[in-house]
Amino acid sequence: MFPGRNYWRKTKMQPTKSGKQRITAERYTALSRVGTALMSELDESRLLLLIAETACELTDASFAAFTLRPVDEEGQPLVASEGNLFHLAAVVGVTKQQEELFRRMPLGGEGLLAPIFRQGVPVLVEDALSFIPPKKVNQHQGHLDAAREAAISYAHGFLPVEGLQSMGVPRGHPVVRSFLGVPLLNRDSQVRGGLLLGHTEPGKFTQEDEALLVGLAAQAAVALENARLYRAAKMRAQELNTIFESIADGIALVDNQGKILRENSTARHLREILNENSAAQSATSTVLQAPDCYVNRDELAHGVALTVANEHTESRDYIINATPLRIPNTLSGPLADPHKSEQETFSGAVVVWHDVTESRRLLIERRILAETEARRALLQTVLDELPSSVYLVRGQDARLVLANRAAATVWGAPWPPGQPMADFLKENGIRIFSIEGHILAPEELAPLRAVQNGETVRHHQEVIRHPDGTTLPVLVNAVALDAHDLNVASFDLQKHSDTEQVPAAIVVTQDVTALKETERLKDDFIGIAAHELRNPLAILKGYAQTLIVQTARGNGPELADWQVEALQSIDQSSLRLVELIDDLLDVTRLQAGRLELHPEPTNLIALAKRTISRLQVTTAKHTLSLHTSLEHFVLNIDAQRIEQVLSNIISNAIKYSPEGGPIEISISVDSKKNMALLSISDHGIGIPVNQQAHVFARFMRADNARLYGIGGTGLGLYISRELVDRHGGRIWFESAEAQGTTFYIALPKQHD
Repeated sequence: MFPGRNYWRKTKMQPTKSGKQRITAERYTALSRVGTALMSELDESRLLLLIAETACELTDASFAAFTLRPVDEEGQPLVASEGNLFHLAAVVGVTKQQEELFRRMPLGGEGLLAPIFRQGVPVLVEDALSFIPPKKVNQHQGHLDAAREAAISYAHGFLPVEGLQSMGVPRGHPVVRSFLGVPLLNRDSQVRGGLLLGHTEPGKFTQEDEALLVGLAAQAAVALENARLYRAAKMRAQELNTIFESIADGIALVDNQGKILRENSTARHLREILNENSAAQSATSTVLQAPDCYVNRDELAHGVALTVANEHTESRDYIINATPLRIPNTLSGPLADPHKSEQETFSGAVVVWHDVTESRRLLIERRILAETEARRALLQTVLDELPSSVYLVRGQDARLVLANRAAATVWGAPWPPGQPMADFLKENGIRIFSIEGHILAPEELAPLRAVQNGETVRHHQEVIRHPDGTTLPVLVNAVALDAHDLNVASFDLQKHSDTEQVPAAIVVTQDVTALKETERLKDDFIGIAAHELRNPLAILKGYAQTLIVQTARGNGPELADWQVEALQSIDQSSLRLVELIDDLLDVTRLQAGRLELHPEPTNLIALAKRTISRLQVTTAKHTLSLHTSLEHFVLNIDAQRIEQVLSNIISNAIKYSPEGGPIEISISVDSKKNMALLSISDHGIGIPVNQQAHVFARFMRADNARLYGIGGTGLGLYISRELVDRHGGRIWFESAEAQGTTFYIALPKQHD
């Protein structure tokens, strides 16, 4: 590229005028060529090394060093030029040990280097050794100040180079006699670094060398700036590419003809999907294929809606926007026509596919949430106006969702939303008892039965006992629900899938204190009336039977047939009235809790046979039969009351089978539960489905019984259930209208 060191050495030994001119011309020619090489080199390390080698070759220096000051990404110095803040960037002509020494050594501008690094002017010294002061003087602070003042004076032209003062050289530094240093200035004329040359012999550098080195330093500054700009541009390009690829929206750059110049991965993926969907392709063709038409009309392709099904067949909604790209109108030729259209400066468009699926879904969810909250507020207002306690619970532990004002009155304390029912009762000292007076376990409470077992609990009587000892009789209804069907905003349903059922229940608790008092008064009245009727009826029945018996025996005048028939009717009616009065008295005792049982060991088989035999004589159209493999089975029961239960059930089977037919009674033993199981089946009119839930209520009679003209009070099944319950047993039935009914009774072998 340029002549070697030996050539320059030879020419310097022939200091003829023509030789000097030729050398100068060749040097500048070489400097021009090396400048071209510097402009093409973008790697900073190789660039700096090339500059140092070039400086040695052009000036025949023994070694060259390149020092730099740290700069930021914009090329601005990070530290001041004062002090030892420069670092070695490149060096040639020294040993490895010396290079390591220079790289560890902080470099700065003191002594002969001060004008270069601080004031930015070159320094040419014939013999550096002549500038080194004695050691004692070199270490004195006054000498350092004098050296700085001399450097400033030299930089301003008030002092020749011989007036500079050296600070010496560090241990291990190569021997320097001839010295030439020039600053490296940036575009703002700030010192960026320095190019330092040295030679072991004095007088080796000339003014021409200085001028040559200044030119090389200027080219080096431009080359370094180009390298920095290239590095910064590359970094910015990488950053922008990373950002471009990481954008969730699809982005594509298209030219005037709609050709895609660049696109990110999202846009590429969408385009691949669109290629398989002709309908979706047509929706975007206007934006992609001819974006210039929008620009010609000074318009933008804005808000083009598109729905795309992805590889998972999930629909995604997109809004497509196209924004024109216009290039600056910078011309290097003749002046531009001021009336030239904007189309000539249009270079293409940026097309953006914005995925609005989630935002639309979020808007829908917010709208639904707002509507739900509005409905809930309305529901809360309606519930608060109800006189009965109404509350909604969810989850296996019956956590409160919402409640009306009456609920706090019933409980005697506010129930915080989200708190489980058991925790609320325990925290407030509230206990719940059955109508019989025993405390209910948590799993026996109506709300927990609804959420845990899916039961629908109706007309469940409970007594709430508050911490102060006051009691409140209530009637509880609980209906099991699925929380997903309620769409209540406060439900924490995110933890559950759409297919997973979340139990919930709506619970209505009615304060029946007034009803209980009314019922008590009614029961007292019925009890008093029934008790007062017993004596007249007993007298009436007794005299009627006496007349019948005595007449049959021939005592007294003989009665006519119609008189005997009348007496028998009086006797039967009196008996029916006595039975009715007994039922009414049993009801009042049950309601008042005064009915007492007298359990004793009883053979259930014998009791059943006795009852069947007694009732068989009352009907000729029915056949009563007992089916059992047991000869005897002893239970600890109140025989009179269980016989009363069997009489009620079998009598109903006879009564509600007006066409007659078999009535089958079976007795078996459940050895696992140690219980006796009785069943009474008929083939009568059955019980309507819509009335089966109320069969065991007082005074309840089915509608089809009235249609058939079958009389009755509706007390028999109520008394039977209460008596079975008080024995620790259970009674239930299965029935189909017009097909018959089967009642089941389960009694424990031992009852306390």
